[in-house]
Order: sequence, then C-alpha cells, then structure tokens
Amino acid sequence: MNTQLIEQSWNEVAGYHHAIAETFYSRLFERFPEYARLFSEQDMPQLMDRMVRTLAMVSSKADSPTAIRPHLTRVGHAHSSFGLGAEDLHKFSQTMIEVIAEFCDATDGTWSEDCERAWHEAFSQIIEPMMLDGMRS
Repeated sequence: MNTQLIEQSWNEVAGYHHAIAETFYSRLFERFPEYARLFSEQDMPQLMDRMVRTLAMVSSKADSPTAIRPHLTRVGHAHSSFGLGAEDLHKFSQTMIEVIAEFCDATDGTWSEDCERAWHEAFSQIIEPMMLDGMRS
C-alpha cells in the first residue's frame, strides 16, 4: 500500500474535507436510501467532523495500522447497533473513494490509478477489517 499517496491526496484536498463528507453522505443516501434512516439530520455536522478526523488519522498513519486500530475498532463498535456488515462497509468505502477522487481531480491533485489502488487497499486492509472487529465486539 502506498501510504505516501494516501496522505498526499488527502492533504491536497485539505480545504475541502467537509465538502467531501457532505458529498459522500449525499451520494450514499442517493444510491442507498435505506442508509438515510440511520442518521438524524441534527447529528450530521458532528458525524461529518468525526469522519473527517478519522480519514485524517488514516491518511497520516496508514503505515502504522496498530496506531489507528483502537480508534477504528471504537468507530466500528459505535456502528454495531445498526446491524451493518462487510457489504455495507464496502459500499461506504467505494462511495468515499469515488468522492475523494473527484475532489482530487477538481483540485488538479495527484489522483492516479496508483492513488486509487492505495485508497482501496487502505479501506480493504485497514479500515473495513478494523471496523468489523469493533462491530463484532
């Protein structure tokens, strides 16, 4: 996994992190309306802040998964009451990667096939498994 590309691409869109979170949720609910019921509108600003902080942590520490494991398992545990599973997390991941790519492209960032692969690996090798561990605990 190219952790340098993950960090670089996230930093390139630093001024757009909250717009990325807003776009992510909008697109997720458009594609998968069943998820909208899991979120209250009043909680969305706080949830978006948490998502941005989590992605910032992952982008800066993807080369040290043990450092981010406690946080991601707590995030997974917080989602355990929703009855989500691996397929749900994969839908979230795919949507988020797509949105990050769009913002990187719009800012003339370094998005490339290698960057996309690195983000897919971060989600499939770190974020999803650690969140699933938390969901099961």
